[in-house]
Amino acid sequence: MRGIEGALLVLGEVEKGAFAAESIRKAWENIEPSERSLTATLVYITLRRLGLWKHLLMKYCRRPVSSLHPKTVSLLLPGIAGVIDLKNFKPAVLVSALVQQAKAVKDESGVSRESALVNAVLHTVMEDAPAYIESLMNAPAMRDQALAHGVPGWVAAEWSRDWGMKDAKRLVSLSAKETWMSLRSGPGVDRSKWADEYKDAPASPSDCLSSSIRIESNPYPPGLPGYREGFVTPQGESSIWAVESLLTHWQGGRLLDMCAGRGIKSGHILSYCEDAEIEGWDISHARTRAAEREAKRLGVEGRARFVPGDALSLVPAEQPSAILLDAPCSGSGTWGRHPEGKWRMTPAKLKRASELQSLLFSRAADIIRPGGLLMYCTCSAFREENEQVVGAALAKRGDLVELPLKPDGPFRWLVRRGRPYGAVIFPETPWTDGFYAALFRKKQ
Repeated sequence: MRGIEGALLVLGEVEKGAFAAESIRKAWENIEPSERSLTATLVYITLRRLGLWKHLLMKYCRRPVSSLHPKTVSLLLPGIAGVIDLKNFKPAVLVSALVQQAKAVKDESGVSRESALVNAVLHTVMEDAPAYIESLMNAPAMRDQALAHGVPGWVAAEWSRDWGMKDAKRLVSLSAKETWMSLRSGPGVDRSKWADEYKDAPASPSDCLSSSIRIESNPYPPGLPGYREGFVTPQGESSIWAVESLLTHWQGGRLLDMCAGRGIKSGHILSYCEDAEIEGWDISHARTRAAEREAKRLGVEGRARFVPGDALSLVPAEQPSAILLDAPCSGSGTWGRHPEGKWRMTPAKLKRASELQSLLFSRAADIIRPGGLLMYCTCSAFREENEQVVGAALAKRGDLVELPLKPDGPFRWLVRRGRPYGAVIFPETPWTDGFYAALFRKKQ
């Protein structure tokens, strides 16, 4: 399968509700190795600014978009994204490939009628759209900048209320930036040696975190040297920082990973704390099975137990000395990495997420033993999911004392104080996601 064909296949799956990263992994083996980078790049540039591409389609199409065949629209959107944002790839090649795809689109009478339209729209976009997009980016109005950077208008409005106009515009622009992979190195791994030996893309030890390796690309994890042996693990630097902040205060023992997902943070803790034992919960059976595989890959499965079920009703096998609550959230801090999420989130879904987070936080505070630690974190840039959740919980109880998060080292320039609780990270680098974390000790 060629790269453009692979991208169209993946985008079709995403439109049906799939996650882009998972769809790319499934299609990976069927795409020619030399074309895989093109597939991934075209998928992500399409999804990151999908709202803008839809706007340009309506602006430059000579027919009402509603009158087009759905398959034609599915060709035009990545086509518009590609002729604007694809680097090191000739636009004429992309246009030609999509026009050929359009010739296979038939109307009810079995006639192909829209290939010429595809060709015309894409050439018009190439000629006229760059100047128009530049005007949007330079416009003073938030709605124009949000459109240019591919952020839904309601999200930009919410961030303006949360952060003020200056920081909101910064966050809007960062949400459309390309992201790259960072790796958590296992104990004893020589980061410089690993980076020197990795030849597929530039790689180097992070200058912010002592266990992170930065890669200037997004490789397929199982193909990384040392991955299968557990020497390296894909993990964002914001997530690495949060775990390291918890470990700074935790003395070891038994930890409850309350929403463990695929066990990345559990694996991090177990790898670096030889006396730690973890019980991990997740509502998804598939994710707990993935967490078990992750623990086995890292060689720490003997100290991990993953249980599927609802964290609001499960009871830990033993009262933990620490709880990590990485709460389900909007994922708004990772929209550069998982851009499909921004087009699925709504104000109503955000409200439901914050209500669930409040319940989970209270449940965690009830479970934790006196003197124990509770870390609450999200990959969200909405205060409704962060400070407001924490503030509402603390207003109802007086048994939690906030602790400082890891303050030292070069990573500190990325961390800002929450308002007023916890710490916030903006996605300032390709290896850091938007993130929130707050750490508490329960009074004796």
